[in-house]
Amino acid sequence: MKNFIYIILILLFLNEVCYSLKNGEIKLHLIPHSHCDSGWTSTMNEYYMGQVKSIISSMVQSLNVESNPPRKFVWSEIGFLEQWWDDMPIEIKNDFIKHVKNDRIEFVNGGWVMNDEACASLESVIRHLSNGHKFIREKFGKQPESGWQIDPFGHSSLTATLQAQFGYKHIVLNRIHYELKKKFKEEKNLQFKWRGSPEGVGPKSDILAHVLDDFYTSPPHMSFDGYNFLAYGLPRLTMEMIELARNRSVFYKSPHVLIPMGGDFAFRNAYKSFEQMDQLVASINGQYTNGESNVICQYSTLADFFSDTINWHNENKVSFNYYDSDFFPYADDSNTYWTGYYTSRPLLKGYERHVSSKLRSAEILTALQNDEKYYPNQLLNASKQVSILQHHDAISGTSKKHVVQDYFSRLQKADIIVSEQSEKLLASALSEHSPTKLDIIDIGGSLNFPTNNDAISFVLFNQLSWLKEELISIKVQSGESWISSNNVCPYVLAQEDFLNEIEIDCSPRSDFKSDQSDDHKEFIQIDFPAKLKPFSSKLYYLKKKSNPNKSNWVLPKTNHFNSIENSIYLANLDENYLIKSLKSKSSHQITEINQQLLTYSDIGGAYIFRTNKQVFQPQRQVYSTFTYIGKFYQEAQSILQDTHQIPYRNGYYYGGNYNNQAQQQQQQQQQQQTISTFNYNSIKLINTGNEMIDKKINFNFHIKGINGTTTINRFTTDIDNNRELYSDNGLEMMHRKSISSQPVEVGRETQSYYPTINSVYIESQSTGKRFVCNNDRSRGVSSQAQGCLEMALHRSLTYEDGKGLEIPAIDESSINARFECYLDEVLSNSQQSNGDDIRKQSINYQHKFQIYQGQDSSFMSSKSFMLKPLPEFIHILSMERSGPNSIKLRIHNIENNNQSPITFDLNGLFTFTKSIKSIKEYNLSLINRFVDNNIDNIISSHHSIVGKNLFPIKDTPSRFNPINTKQTKITLYPSEIKAIEITYH
Repeated sequence: MKNFIYIILILLFLNEVCYSLKNGEIKLHLIPHSHCDSGWTSTMNEYYMGQVKSIISSMVQSLNVESNPPRKFVWSEIGFLEQWWDDMPIEIKNDFIKHVKNDRIEFVNGGWVMNDEACASLESVIRHLSNGHKFIREKFGKQPESGWQIDPFGHSSLTATLQAQFGYKHIVLNRIHYELKKKFKEEKNLQFKWRGSPEGVGPKSDILAHVLDDFYTSPPHMSFDGYNFLAYGLPRLTMEMIELARNRSVFYKSPHVLIPMGGDFAFRNAYKSFEQMDQLVASINGQYTNGESNVICQYSTLADFFSDTINWHNENKVSFNYYDSDFFPYADDSNTYWTGYYTSRPLLKGYERHVSSKLRSAEILTALQNDEKYYPNQLLNASKQVSILQHHDAISGTSKKHVVQDYFSRLQKADIIVSEQSEKLLASALSEHSPTKLDIIDIGGSLNFPTNNDAISFVLFNQLSWLKEELISIKVQSGESWISSNNVCPYVLAQEDFLNEIEIDCSPRSDFKSDQSDDHKEFIQIDFPAKLKPFSSKLYYLKKKSNPNKSNWVLPKTNHFNSIENSIYLANLDENYLIKSLKSKSSHQITEINQQLLTYSDIGGAYIFRTNKQVFQPQRQVYSTFTYIGKFYQEAQSILQDTHQIPYRNGYYYGGNYNNQAQQQQQQQQQQQTISTFNYNSIKLINTGNEMIDKKINFNFHIKGINGTTTINRFTTDIDNNRELYSDNGLEMMHRKSISSQPVEVGRETQSYYPTINSVYIESQSTGKRFVCNNDRSRGVSSQAQGCLEMALHRSLTYEDGKGLEIPAIDESSINARFECYLDEVLSNSQQSNGDDIRKQSINYQHKFQIYQGQDSSFMSSKSFMLKPLPEFIHILSMERSGPNSIKLRIHNIENNNQSPITFDLNGLFTFTKSIKSIKEYNLSLINRFVDNNIDNIISSHHSIVGKNLFPIKDTPSRFNPINTKQTKITLYPSEIKAIEITYH
């Protein structure tokens, strides 16, 4: 009875001080959590069966126990939660629902995974968050309000921009540059208003950020999984926690201190953990009640913590300061820069990008017909598999080899689903009575021309919402030999009408084999320009006959060419068939390019890019060269034989102590072997008459990972960029400034590496000339010297960097690294660059025309699904069917950030919508309605936490700017994305 009265008195006292702390008092907010990686050293399923299933079950059962103060928990990874949900009986599900309803369990982040922030694309981040929010809304009727990005290796401004528009008000961060974290602690700036898009959507990208002062794991000696107090004893732990509260409170302006309790796969024995934490909390509060301490303690969710923190700031009129950039690169110390994972596992990064683009197209195809059996839920499984790849140890390439293979398997599963659905969906969209499906032709795939056929048919599909033109290159496989005795192409191509023959380039080819074996697949390559309307198909017939007037037979030339050209450029080549310079045909101006394929000796690991030698070119000789001179293109190909000195396999270094690596490297050098590799290089200039296409130089390197190295492509131009560059975060270009224009010293190169999702460029400080490159996957980029632009292409590591993998990230895979580059210049009427066009060209590069072959051309057609064009820079980011007479879409204004808003009418836009009945607006999830997630109650200044704001403060568009759903016109500000559902008659 005495104990019961004592507990009641404590609770009454705590209730009184919860909202108003006295001067000098500190409130500890313990945040119980379990960080569950969706794959890392084990696969996602191995983690689930071995740990996560019991963690969630144990946590729910522990929360069933009544305690004072009440136990709480935060959960992030919804992909794991869905697995658990499907396995559980109704009783334990009801317990979970009850705890969510009573605010004992809070969803933080709420995405399918905790996404990486350097390598995941805009579309993929939106996808995984939306899948998670869909589950939360359907099962619990809730939506997250707080982000929880505690483990990604650096933080992108895209995170603030997207999460704010998903309805979040606050976010917890962790991994920022060690010098910044030290500075923020000293100046009490670990909490700040973070504006993710200062030049774009401004207030719509604001979020209150909290950076952990230490790490996301429990304090020392406080991890209670199976732990009992005999080791340290409750009195000692109590004093340690009180001392910790006092030490950490000096880093913040408010007396509210967040303490993560948990860590990687913590709370496997949640009952025992909470039992011992209960004792610790009671002991701390007992000392406070007795006047022996100024620290009180409770279990909190992030909602509790941020509410108390914001209230204190408001009551005391203390502002949060301001930040308007990102947090790349991330570093532990001066020798440990986490810039390697921008490029690690490039084969996985490229495949994810390919499947993601196909999935987007398939979802769009669901909207293009009214056949109910093709609703988008059939693609949901594929979407979840792609979402898993956004995990910060997946797309980053920082998992063990068997886990990487599991990610490939998931992508392959998604790829099969997407292909099968796309083939049915497009066939149905083109003809309601189509008895068969089409066959999608993927990158590297071929049209099949049976020997007994005189013609085959195929369609191109434009998955973008604007008019688009490309040079199409298609392989044709036939059982017949392609060798023609009279040197003419064996095929003719007709467009839309069987008799409407068009001009093509036609060339005999064979696949490149990196081992130079004789097992080459021979084929005919057909090249022709194609222009398609927005969201449309175009029908083609490939006929087996000769017509030299229409089909240009382009044979490879083996003599050395010093240059290739088109109507825009003359490209001068070096002996390796790499570009030396570009001469403009119009101005006769020459721009130095000086392309090189170089190698860093990389003594880092999957995460860390680290070198202590000058970048070098391996011993190299030209094995062979081919040049194709067609009407629509000129292409220079070379096969380069490189010789490398690499360690034997038993020479790999397991461990991450940088100070010992010189000794380890010396040991490795005593166990060297010499290997030769063959790299394929292709440079292609296009000649269609469309300047926007023809000005782009197409590059393709077929390379493999060489152990102990990072392979890069470097351009050394005459552009005076002062070592500054611009790389994109998936949404906007980020200015990467340099403190000096002098070349980077050896061993410090990796400190100047940044991530790029799609695009990168350097720009002249004096003339505005710009050299732009669009990439086929995320990779690391840098400017190591004046005029330099380099891109990392591949990595294979013989060292382990001590960040948890325990074995080196060996990756000897062969990849086709593709990118396109072009010269451009800043528009004369704008102080800022014409970034809208850069974004548009980047989107064009990411989403190429799709090719589908059909068996019966009578069910195939040229068909447009849009009745009128959208304004030039309005991009339909995503679209999918949501019901018999409704579609959901995200619409994005990619125009330059200093332009005016764009207004357009949705009525009469699509062939299948007829007239619009109603419009609903959602936040970016397309799950939860767009409501005012106002953060005006957060007092903030515009005083920068780094000394100076990078951009002027803007107040438009407003954070809450709903569309008028009673009309069909929509206004979009630059960089703004609107998510809507259209119901039509």
